[in-house]
Amino acid sequence: MGQLCSKNAQVPSRQIDTEPEISLKTFDNKEIDKFYDLQENKFNFLRKLNFEDYFYSLVRFSNENATLEDDYSKAATLDYNMKSSSFYTELFTSDLFQSFIENKIFKHKALYETIGKNEKMATIFKDTFLNANNALGLKLAQNAKDQGNENADKNTIVTKVHAIAYGILYCCGQNSTKVKTLFKLFQEDGKVKQNEMLDQFLLALAIIPSYGMASARQKLAKNEEIGPITKEELTKLVNFSELKDCVNLVGIMNINLFGENKSDSLAYDQFKQKFDSESRNSVNFMLTPKGIRYMLIQNNI
Repeated sequence: MGQLCSKNAQVPSRQIDTEPEISLKTFDNKEIDKFYDLQENKFNFLRKLNFEDYFYSLVRFSNENATLEDDYSKAATLDYNMKSSSFYTELFTSDLFQSFIENKIFKHKALYETIGKNEKMATIFKDTFLNANNALGLKLAQNAKDQGNENADKNTIVTKVHAIAYGILYCCGQNSTKVKTLFKLFQEDGKVKQNEMLDQFLLALAIIPSYGMASARQKLAKNEEIGPITKEELTKLVNFSELKDCVNLVGIMNINLFGENKSDSLAYDQFKQKFDSESRNSVNFMLTPKGIRYMLIQNNI
């Protein structure tokens, strides 16, 4: 995850980013990560899908073009920036997410043949991410209500901004490309600073591999391929994955990125440097599910 795709994935060739690749730090949560191994590896088809393709399909996706084949050669023409495009704030309901999985992910050239031969695996993948996405909506709505929006609804709160997090965490591809994409998305006048849209993305990044995957693990416990989980084990997974923990981690990510007062503005080179695993207060952990969970465990409140 977060690395170049394997040759067996048969992903169409991409122009290799000429910038130095960002190496991922190894995070050790063996007693926790073992519960997610099947969901995030064996039954996770996103790990064979290039991030750039996922991102391109996500940004363009709608009910009107759901069944049309995407031309990934046009990815370079994509308008990346939040300020100049409305794509990223479009609602991404559960129905749309399911359609996206079935029509874009499952029909991608890198996965189409594999999916056709493994319907059981495809069902587990889809159930995992739909359940995780439902849990994401639940927590986003809870957070919105905590901030005073009593009308927040888990079914109408997830947007494409939140869904970008699935690609960052679970798709293959160069980490430098993922970081560059994030900078392009959130920059304004050539710099990135703390803002509400970025906070929403970071919150999704924290929720999905923790509470989201824990919820999916519980829902799939009756699937013989996944296996049961005890109440005690589930409690252990949820203990560090509560909304307050995820909100706290967003605060930590903002401090690591923008300083103690969260007021720094970062040019691209400064932003990328923050993801260097050797940098002080590195945010390298943001690029992997294990990294997110490690930080949640270390900062459990």
